Amino acid sequence: MPPLREEAETLRLALLMGCFKPDEVVAWADRRIAELAAPPIELVDVATAGGQPPDELARLLKPMPGPADLAAAAHRALGVLRARAISDGFDLKSLTHKLYVYSLEANVSEDEQMEAMNFDDQYDCLVYYGTPEHLRNEVDRYIAEHAAEAGDLV
Repeated sequence: MPPLREEAETLRLALLMGCFKPDEVVAWADRRIAELAAPPIELVDVATAGGQPPDELARLLKPMPGPADLAAAAHRALGVLRARAISDGFDLKSLTHKLYVYSLEANVSEDEQMEAMNFDDQYDCLVYYGTPEHLRNEVDRYIAEHAAEAGDLV
């Protein structure tokens, strides 16, 4: 299991991309509190934030204490995106927008951020060039290249 801070970052990104609902994040915090002898106050803040909008809950997840490989957390968030895209059937517009949000929020290399960001622009330009099938193949390739298993989070 990744460190608490790393799990929180994965959840934060997946929440901002619309892959988790706030109540799922609050339930995660409740589970983690039950597992820890001395849970940090930041985790308690998340657990008591039921009814808050996703952006507020994401703000509460960000300062979670402890060590973290934030790039690994981001790649697990892409794993959540991949799993939810399969189970929920995200359309191409939704998927490219979720990757745009990822590009703004994930702590990954600039090249990885720019590639994710450009999918949203490419979608908007489909009326001029390219095909939805080609763009979907590129999005699928990107996710397959960068996504890591999300583990128990999905």
